[in-house]
Amino acid sequence: MRIARANSKYKGRPIKYSPNAKGAYKVIYDQIIERLDKNESVQDISRYTGVSRATIYKMKKKKQTI
Repeated sequence: MRIARANSKYKGRPIKYSPNAKGAYKVIYDQIIERLDKNESVQDISRYTGVSRATIYKMKKKKQTI
């Protein structure tokens, strides 16, 4: 892995829910962002989408820094 990282071949696991996601993951990402914009609770969003609260908190933090 060190050799792969040194050659920029190893980049880690791809992010599942992101603005660049495709298919169902993009739909879920859009739903989460829309509900965050409406100030819904993270727990309610998690129940609705089935995405973990930790993932939603990461998305919320990333959204606030942009």
